Amino acid sequence: MSDAVTTALQISVVGMGLVFGSIFLLWLLMSVLVWATAERQTEEAQMIQPDQAVEQENRRQAAATAVALALALEAEARPHVPPMPPTAIVSAWQAVMRSNILDKRGSVR
Repeated sequence: MSDAVTTALQISVVGMGLVFGSIFLLWLLMSVLVWATAERQTEEAQMIQPDQAVEQENRRQAAATAVALALALEAEARPHVPPMPPTAIVSAWQAVMRSNILDKRGSVR
């Protein structure tokens, strides 16, 4: 291979290595930040009391019921059809002017 092609391939490899290395470094930095800023809970706080478990189940059922009700109401809803616009009231002057225009144009058919 020529010297120029070899140099171009080396530059490409170094560039790709820098890109992937920086992506890996950012990923590692984000993982460390998430780990460092995570809230630590004690084992007592992690245990759910029986009353809290019942309360969570009730909330879950209420949310599921609300979603089902909303979907049923949406299915029943009919599209709103706007009323027909009022008919145009044509004054005598407008009727005469329109007939004059039609007379000047002649028969369309």
